[in-house]
Amino acid sequence: MVYRLERAGLAPKVDSGATPHEKLLTGRPLVLTIGRTAQLEVFLYADSMARLADEAKLDRTTLVNATAELTIKRERTLIESANAVGLLTSLSAHQRERVSDAITAGPPQPNKP
Repeated sequence: MVYRLERAGLAPKVDSGATPHEKLLTGRPLVLTIGRTAQLEVFLYADSMARLADEAKLDRTTLVNATAELTIKRERTLIESANAVGLLTSLSAHQRERVSDAITAGPPQPNKP
């Protein structure tokens, strides 16, 4: 996860002293600072089924996807991957999209002859 964000040029920094704000999720947490002010909480799971079951606890009315416009409520951005859930706090639409793209990118595709 951190590798993908670094490769995307987002300069993530692991915040080892921080605890995630999201208390409902039980996956293994990782808190990252992206840039100067954005915070990304990542929860890792053993597989996609565990992620889906745990993610069902979230109140989706307080979250938006990476391409949605933020409202005055300043919702967190929900980023879903196979075995990870990311909750990004950022006001930059460009940054939200770049972080989402880095996390949700699939495995490298084989070269076509």
